[in-house]
Amino acid sequence: MKNSKDWLNEAKHLCDEIGPEDGVDPRVIARAMDRKTKNHKSERLGKEARHTLSMVFAGELSDPVFQDLEVVDVAATDDGQFLIVSLTRIDNSFNIDETQILEKCKAVQGYLRSAIASAVKRKRVPNLKFELVQGDNEVIRNAYSKNNQ
Repeated sequence: MKNSKDWLNEAKHLCDEIGPEDGVDPRVIARAMDRKTKNHKSERLGKEARHTLSMVFAGELSDPVFQDLEVVDVAATDDGQFLIVSLTRIDNSFNIDETQILEKCKAVQGYLRSAIASAVKRKRVPNLKFELVQGDNEVIRNAYSKNNQ
């Protein structure tokens, strides 16, 4: 059996630089990379929740403020406890503050969660956190997000 210095000398001749993955089975590296992929169930939940919330905001809620909102994205947090709903305003004709919009969204959070639950047929639907995304990608987070935990 050769000692490690002999292997190192041979390896230097075979490659330009010795990296941290040299001498490691490629199957081990591939398995580690597979674990880093996103959770497909949470991605699917986000897409279904986005579709459902878009329909609810467009037709079921009678407040014109909600009809002025568009769902940009719904993403699940890593631990799966929350769905972060990114909203944007379609028309700024209403003179209403962003915090008031977020308060109204928080007020109908239970109804929105029940609509998502009936659409995706899950036992437990995560809590919702709302954020407003403006045209220049500035994000206004929900001031009540700490109370949702």
